[in-house]
Amino acid sequence: MALQEDKIKYPIAKNHQYIQILPQFKPIKRGARKKGVERIYTSPDGKKKAKIRMWKELDIADQDLLLTILAIALPIERGLLLKKEEEKYKKLWEDLNAKGILANYDTVFIQTTLYELAKELGRTLSKTTYQWIKDSLERLAGTHIIIETEEHFYGTNLISFYLNKKDNKIEIAINPLNALILLNDKKGYILHNRKERILLKGDVSKALHAILVGLVNPKSSRVLKLDILVEKVYLTKIEKMSSQERKDSRRAIKKAIEKLNLLENWKVTAYENNTFKIERI
Repeated sequence: MALQEDKIKYPIAKNHQYIQILPQFKPIKRGARKKGVERIYTSPDGKKKAKIRMWKELDIADQDLLLTILAIALPIERGLLLKKEEEKYKKLWEDLNAKGILANYDTVFIQTTLYELAKELGRTLSKTTYQWIKDSLERLAGTHIIIETEEHFYGTNLISFYLNKKDNKIEIAINPLNALILLNDKKGYILHNRKERILLKGDVSKALHAILVGLVNPKSSRVLKLDILVEKVYLTKIEKMSSQERKDSRRAIKKAIEKLNLLENWKVTAYENNTFKIERI
């Protein structure tokens, strides 16, 4: 079931800039998902370092689910303050595994259902879809992020959740970093337009869009080389790819750029030497 643009009830997701830049999601071929993955990120200025530890690798469909959760949590009536002292929410908070300064932060949670998540994702309402959502929630909850700056050292899981199997109702707690911008509307977040994202077909196109919304500000432009985009989408250095992998990934990114150029608020101009000017109109 393809989700139509006008059927999305929660079109905007806010992602914390620190979460945004970390190498978490990538296109994964069927049967190629790895277990026990650790990725390390260092900011260009060397002032921020991060480790991402995954129980299982996260793919672009997992990213869809996380953005859907963040979008549902954005309206004040849906993103509820998690009261850590209440016994019924204590496990939900503990399962976030918030460490360092994040242990003192507030967080939010949403109350939803497998049905609502499936509808908002545009997936077929079936046992197979419900099982996929449960598996994806497990992967997201099994992803732990550790961030080190010049002042702080802290960590958290992306989410935690509780599913009532009797009625398929779910409570999902959001990591304190993302909760910070939901609660205080502070600067330092990236907006994801899910109505744009749903128009893009294929994992590579969605992955590229998610990266570019963080690299190119609205009403501005940026010139980027093809191989930089390849590395950011596939989370692998060009020199570590085989000749065939480089060829295939470059071709896939070029096709994704063509699809991006069809969106109303994006314009891509191709230059020589596999360089592209990307504008958000």
